[in-house]
Amino acid sequence: MTLIRPAIQSDERSVYDLITALMGFPLDRKAFHDVFSRNLHSKSVLYYVAESDGVIVGFGSLHIEPQLHHVGPAGEIQELVVHETVRSRGIGAELVSRLEEAAEKRGCVAIEVTTRKRWVDAQRFYERVGFKQTHVNFTKALITRDIS
Repeated sequence: MTLIRPAIQSDERSVYDLITALMGFPLDRKAFHDVFSRNLHSKSVLYYVAESDGVIVGFGSLHIEPQLHHVGPAGEIQELVVHETVRSRGIGAELVSRLEEAAEKRGCVAIEVTTRKRWVDAQRFYERVGFKQTHVNFTKALITRDIS
């Protein structure tokens, strides 16, 4: 059975491993630590992990902020990753469900997510869990790293 729970500081290394596997390249450990720690204690950011047999196998983040075009608070899933060895077992859907519940409890009028164009499986996943493609997202790198 998989337990979905709020992340804690000691989950940082496991979350780092999941995020770098998702991205396909290492991230600066100190910078990651700083962002993880700051967001972990933020009232507008929620981190959840999926734990199976004492091992962190998934991670999801929800960032909440008031947005004019929604005329209220909206949640954005900024990271969602499940370890490749346990995908297609419903863990991602459980994480999304928990993030949606948290967004509703905090009065969010909408929840959004963006994924890479090349991550077709992720796009299909989000459609399966009820998201609709309504926007086109543009990104401009301000550092020299390929983010495509």
